[in-house]
Amino acid sequence: MGNRISLLKRKFKKDKVDAFLVSDPANLFYLCGYTGSNGMLIVRNNQSKPTFYTDFRYQEQVKNEVSGCTVKIVNRNLYSDFPLVDIKGIKSFGFESNYLSYGNYARIKKQLNRIIRLIPNDNYIQSLREIKDSDELNKIKKAAIITDKVFQNVITMIKPNITEKDLATEIDYQFMKQCEIAFSTIVAFAERGAMPHAQPTNKKLKSGDVIVFDIGAKFQGYCSDMTRTVVFGKASKKVKEIYNIVLTAQKLALNKITAGKTAAEIDGYARNYIKEKGYGNYFGHGLGHAVGIMVHENPTLSSKSLDILKPNQTATVEPGIYLPGEFGVRIEDLIVIKERGYENLTKTPKELIEL
Repeated sequence: MGNRISLLKRKFKKDKVDAFLVSDPANLFYLCGYTGSNGMLIVRNNQSKPTFYTDFRYQEQVKNEVSGCTVKIVNRNLYSDFPLVDIKGIKSFGFESNYLSYGNYARIKKQLNRIIRLIPNDNYIQSLREIKDSDELNKIKKAAIITDKVFQNVITMIKPNITEKDLATEIDYQFMKQCEIAFSTIVAFAERGAMPHAQPTNKKLKSGDVIVFDIGAKFQGYCSDMTRTVVFGKASKKVKEIYNIVLTAQKLALNKITAGKTAAEIDGYARNYIKEKGYGNYFGHGLGHAVGIMVHENPTLSSKSLDILKPNQTATVEPGIYLPGEFGVRIEDLIVIKERGYENLTKTPKELIEL
């Protein structure tokens, strides 16, 4: 993790920033391994080791987690009594504006010498996190393997009158036996599948229902993400039509993925095909997003994205069609972008399953 600190220092030093405050929990984990709920890190460009701060509750935890830092145990509110002594002599102090609350920003600003400029920047660490190293990729691959296995186990439990919550609870239970849950599990029957982020209810399953599963494991701090759509019973002609459109759209996009392409271009291959088939108004989200410490990271694959794909970025490819009052279909794989092409980490078959 020391190399990550060095790369961060190189970035903000180039912009003539003297020190940088890290408070986003995901970035703290990325830079020093901390998983607690109260911590902050100050990285100075003229010091070999950054300083990590937390309170009494985590003083034993940091001994096992935090590496490459000087650790200080301070008051519980890290911002009310800011460690001014550790930023003495600096003139510019960077911070994460997307995470630091206005209240804590105001507390810091009130305590700082007026000659110290507070400079917001959310790109330094985010840009580092986009490119996954071999250790990160191995953890994401393991999370994907667990996700595939749990899905295969759970679809064998589907039966009449089982509820969305029954299946979601079983999925969560199987994840928690092995690792963690990456995000709130989505299980949606019939018309509820037309809501991309539907949360499980006590709705009971009946014959002919389309079921959308969006699930993901989190292994040693890294996420996976997969969506599959199945039918309980015999799929109707319309369901088969929509499913095949979504599957073809996904394959079109996947076949064009390679480093150097723009994210918007990849999104366009799937989006334009769905539009040509008459369902453009029913695909209202981006084609995908990066996955790592968080399940939604940069880059994003969308029509408005300015991102250019790079080797060892991870991303989902998940086109969908959502018909209000009827059903939804989404198919999602998790991939690693390569110099040429991609590696698909999701191994669950994509042919329509009729249970």
